[in-house]
Amino acid sequence: MDSPVRQTERRSNFDPTGGVDLEDLNAVERAVRAILDRRYAGRYDAALLRKAMDDVVRAYRGEYPGLLRCDALYHDLRHSLETALTTARLIDGYAAHHAQDDCAADIDADHALLAILLALFHDIGLLRRDAEADLWGPSLTPIHEERGVEFMYAYLPGTTLAPLIGESKLIMATKLVFMFPESWTAEERRLAGMVATADLVSQLSDRCYLEKCRDFLFLEFSAFGLAGKPDSPYPDSRTLLEKTPAFIEGYLHKRMDVDFQGVRRYLRAHMTGADPWEEAIQRNLGYLKTLLENKDLDRLRRNPTRYIGEQQRSS
Repeated sequence: MDSPVRQTERRSNFDPTGGVDLEDLNAVERAVRAILDRRYAGRYDAALLRKAMDDVVRAYRGEYPGLLRCDALYHDLRHSLETALTTARLIDGYAAHHAQDDCAADIDADHALLAILLALFHDIGLLRRDAEADLWGPSLTPIHEERGVEFMYAYLPGTTLAPLIGESKLIMATKLVFMFPESWTAEERRLAGMVATADLVSQLSDRCYLEKCRDFLFLEFSAFGLAGKPDSPYPDSRTLLEKTPAFIEGYLHKRMDVDFQGVRRYLRAHMTGADPWEEAIQRNLGYLKTLLENKDLDRLRRNPTRYIGEQQRSS
């Protein structure tokens, strides 16, 4: 299990537990593998996990065939790595929570690895293809989940997860407005809910979340008409921040607790009682509310940076 550290000791590039540097591919892979080894020793494709980790870095750096270098600001490689790690933690927490009732058997080794890969590549649709050099990646936001599903349909054949290629559709749950089709099974909804919850929790608990909303997310929203114009929902970055608390406490909490059946509770099971993600989210919300009440948003002084894997992986 992970062990949380005090918030004052956590640097901005570390996850909420303070134990994993999210800008160190090797550290993220070790953390994911530690979970999979504990739950599925010898039963998951470790080579495929390593290949996928390498491939996602190549993609964001512009070295993957058919894809151009990531030009998104908010949805960077760090976010994808953290979403994959958080998904692994949710799966582990699910197994721990249901250890006495045999429900954990519902997530076998292949489905666990698949969920982690879907999380790893869930934003790959924001990367431009070779013929799209004239676009800005964030302009693809409204359709990037569908593009992510397409990518996985091309990626999984020839791998040990090829029989599960149809489950690539689970990426669609990360779409901000999405209802589960009635045809999806309970198991599909559970896994999709974990990936989508990991996507949201990873964003909201980021130590620089507020500054990233102001400096990065606002610009990405402007790429497809959601921000930057007088008649748009967010005409300026201040308005985006002003609307953030209600959006999180209203829509996103309902999304996670109702639509995704509250699977985020499994993070607490993974941590054996602690929940540094929820603590970080509440800290961000509380600080933002204080700044808004005092009309003092200028106190948001962190300078967030995007990460797209410039550092080479060590062997």
